[in-house]
Amino acid sequence: MEASRRDFISVAIGSLGAIGGLGALYALVRVMLEPSEIAALGAKTEVDVSKIQPMQVRVTSWKGKTLFVIRLSQDFKPEGYPLKGVKNSKGTTNYEILKEHNVFALVGICTHLGCIPLWKPQGEANVAQKPLFHCPCHGGFYTPYGDVITGPPPRPLFIPPQKLSGNKLIVGEEGFIKELI
Repeated sequence: MEASRRDFISVAIGSLGAIGGLGALYALVRVMLEPSEIAALGAKTEVDVSKIQPMQVRVTSWKGKTLFVIRLSQDFKPEGYPLKGVKNSKGTTNYEILKEHNVFALVGICTHLGCIPLWKPQGEANVAQKPLFHCPCHGGFYTPYGDVITGPPPRPLFIPPQKLSGNKLIVGEEGFIKELI
């Protein structure tokens, strides 16, 4: 029996459809097996804090979010900031949680609309002549501990879980901060 032109075209189109279907199935399986944001929930970021000078901020990322690693000088005095009075998820200030540490990390995303604040080690003339974070988009100001000084932010900067191991600050692992605050 001789194959007709119609039979040939039917087989060719069917073959192309089968190849396309296998390609789509391969892509689907590949996406399902690759690391996803859910797998990244256990992600850790390590920062060598010995390379950060006092009163400097190292910017990195953790779980796809901007992360500020801060090293305060030993003689830094946190008094004198005119705080707005908003609290974190623990019902306290970030300073109360971080006051015993001169090296720590904060999630570097403004809690107002998600902008990235700027580190101003000299402060701002109209707010405080002390180091602070300034979100220039809407005028939010934070202390080095992430507490709100003034502006629209509804809460302090988030504090991720973290621990200090020698010269390494490990963000995303339980330590002196056990959970996201």
